Amino acid sequence: MISFNRSQIIGAEFIDDDTIRFNGSQTDHIYNMEINMDVRISDGEIVKIEGDMKRYTNFVCPQAVPVLQTAVGMSLRTKDWDKAIMKEIGRKGCEHFAEIVIECGRCFEQALRSRDLYLALCTDPGLDQEAFLENWQPA
Repeated sequence: MISFNRSQIIGAEFIDDDTIRFNGSQTDHIYNMEINMDVRISDGEIVKIEGDMKRYTNFVCPQAVPVLQTAVGMSLRTKDWDKAIMKEIGRKGCEHFAEIVIECGRCFEQALRSRDLYLALCTDPGLDQEAFLENWQPA
């Protein structure tokens, strides 16, 4: 019998040539929350973030939503960026929000790789995809 289940879903869309928007959600039997986060591709800087607590345990939880703004200006390309997120958002706001931001950040390069593969296939449908991905480097 399953007594606990937590799901985390991350999506990404390229809203312009230098901005990727992540949508991340985390749901379990107690919590349900979501973030939308815009990241500048050229330097990995978080330029905008919004959060929504849809289900939570107590009246203190929603007070963590404004704490998300401390992520604005942080770069996903900085060493230990994930530790900074956990310190600034997780400890001062909500660890669940921090976990979602961190997972979105971990998807940053994979999203760029997927975009670049798509663009390469548009110009060369016969592209050796395996070789492309092996040689791919972030811009």
